[in-house]
Amino acid sequence: MLKLLPILFFAAVNITQISIFEIEGIFSSGHINAIERYFDENKFDEDELFIIQYNANDVSEESVMQLNDILESVTIPKAIWVGPNKTEVNSELLMSFDYVGLSPGTLVTNMSNDTNKNLLNSNSCLINTCTQTTQQSDSTILISGEEGIYEGYMIVGSIGAFIENLGMENISSNIDTSIGVVNFDINSSAIQEIKFIKPSIAERFYISISNPLFTYMFFGLGFALIGLELFAIGPGIMAFIGALLISFSSMTFNEFGLNYYGLFIFLISFLTYIKILSRGYFGFLGIGSFLILHSSCLVMFNNYELKINQFLMFGCSIMLAFFYFIAIPTVIRSRLTTDTSAMSSLSGKKAQVVEVLNEQQVLVKLGLKQIVVNKNKDRSLKEMQDVILSEEDGKLSI
Repeated sequence: MLKLLPILFFAAVNITQISIFEIEGIFSSGHINAIERYFDENKFDEDELFIIQYNANDVSEESVMQLNDILESVTIPKAIWVGPNKTEVNSELLMSFDYVGLSPGTLVTNMSNDTNKNLLNSNSCLINTCTQTTQQSDSTILISGEEGIYEGYMIVGSIGAFIENLGMENISSNIDTSIGVVNFDINSSAIQEIKFIKPSIAERFYISISNPLFTYMFFGLGFALIGLELFAIGPGIMAFIGALLISFSSMTFNEFGLNYYGLFIFLISFLTYIKILSRGYFGFLGIGSFLILHSSCLVMFNNYELKINQFLMFGCSIMLAFFYFIAIPTVIRSRLTTDTSAMSSLSGKKAQVVEVLNEQQVLVKLGLKQIVVNKNKDRSLKEMQDVILSEEDGKLSI
């Protein structure tokens, strides 16, 4: 059953331009900056309809408050359609819009029992499924009613249907009585422009790394590249890229409430990673370092404002551990044992035994460096023993 608000005493606004901005991924300051920039760079008349397609999978509460402040300063008609995915949205955000559309499956949270402060009418639970929360003053509504126009909101499965119904039906504003009814035909030549607003490349990158999985991964990979640069002879490109990854990923720390004690634990893991690189092989130290690495992740995100998928976060730790403790040390060891030009320059040098790794390999110290060299399996060596390096088939041995 459809319910239309009475349209008496409301003026009609003839819409000639429609602007659509999609909020997807993590609703963060990246979206806020894009919306602010759009309003700052454009002058608006009341004949423009500004629509937000809300499809966020998580949200920062501060971003919701900032968006509400922006919308309050704008006098043009504002609409929101939540979808197409089954999205969770706070009713306080919906209250800032003149026209509201919800896709089936939407979960509206923080609904006040005070009908004067409730965007949805008092009979909404007769149409949709309502669930009482632990706080008796709040409730959650699952949009499960059939598509149609109800008092205060619309249920439609696509943003196209939402816009079309706004123009065809006499639906008055929920908030500003000076706006009243929007009047347009989406197929009419009177609509001069339908504009899809997109964030800049930098803003999209920030939105992407706002996901805690990418934040953790980029932050860890940045330190891994810096560690590799410390043991690899090169122009410093890896260290530069690593510094960029650390800088970009750390931009989101303050916005979502990272626990900085976890960073201290992460640095301990990084120091053990450096130790493993200096030894040139993976052992029990690497297993302990992995546990420290993942514990740093648990501490860093224990009070995070966003939802954390612990299973995916553990998988991300395994991926980082593979680069930290297996892949990069293997590359360094291979470089030290296969670079013929480097081995020729070290032939005849005096070194000191640090540790006997196995019957055929020994870790020796040469100046400030520690490298793995081959040895005759019948030769007996002791720690701190001085040896002379030689080259055999492009490989160092003693």
